[in-house]
Amino acid sequence: MRLSAAPRQSLAPWRAARNELHLPPGEVHLWWVGLQMEGPALCACWDLLSPEETQVASGYRFVKDLREFVVTRAVLRQILARYTGQSPADLRFESNPGGKAVLQGADSPHFSVSHCSDIALLAVARARIGIDVEHVRPGNFWQKIIGHCLSPRERAYLEALPEVSRTTALYRFWTRKEAVLKAMGTGLLYPPQQVSVLPDRNDPSVVNLCGHNWLVRQVPAPSCYEAAAAIEAPASSVKWRQWRFPVGTLLGQPRRPMIGGKFRRNGRPHNPLYPSN
Repeated sequence: MRLSAAPRQSLAPWRAARNELHLPPGEVHLWWVGLQMEGPALCACWDLLSPEETQVASGYRFVKDLREFVVTRAVLRQILARYTGQSPADLRFESNPGGKAVLQGADSPHFSVSHCSDIALLAVARARIGIDVEHVRPGNFWQKIIGHCLSPRERAYLEALPEVSRTTALYRFWTRKEAVLKAMGTGLLYPPQQVSVLPDRNDPSVVNLCGHNWLVRQVPAPSCYEAAAAIEAPASSVKWRQWRFPVGTLLGQPRRPMIGGKFRRNGRPHNPLYPSN
């Protein structure tokens, strides 16, 4: 599936974003991004990365995985810059004890990122937030892996469903579960079997874990994908807003000089698709 700024079938509920955005305490902003960028847009993404991010990118063996990482990080910088008023390239990140990236600065917003199979979802809020998107893969291999992360009650719920409904339900369990773990900041360091995300009549629903309430909801996604978000919230009075990232804004960024068809980074020529180690 080839995507531009966002899949056509999911454009309706997503709005084009302004250059500067206000983020009130009671809102969650969700961003949808297509990752199949090439040419000048992809080169512009490379120019936004920090030396540390460039080093991480150089460790990817496959071009597809490398491109997804580079585009996701560059777009994340562009998006967060709209809330902080800083230049995208000037944003600084650090890791919490669980390994989750956080934006430096006392008043910086919380964010979460997930990318899979040429698409990415990004969430921004004033409270701890987590998001996950997964490509639904029919097949026993992935289903067995996810199935090992279910609680006994979730297994029983899944087994009671008609067989044709189990794959979708399984991925919904997983995206909701991982969204909560990412919002906590622990990821899979916390046993996923101990996180119960059984659906109820309400969406969003509330999951109580480690003494905190996490508001969890499914996120509209294109065909063959499932997505969910979780935010630390005492009540269900959260306003969810959805935006499309305009890829054209990447092309307006300052560029480094080109030498022999390659960008110069850190004083040496740099190939924007295959980074040197």
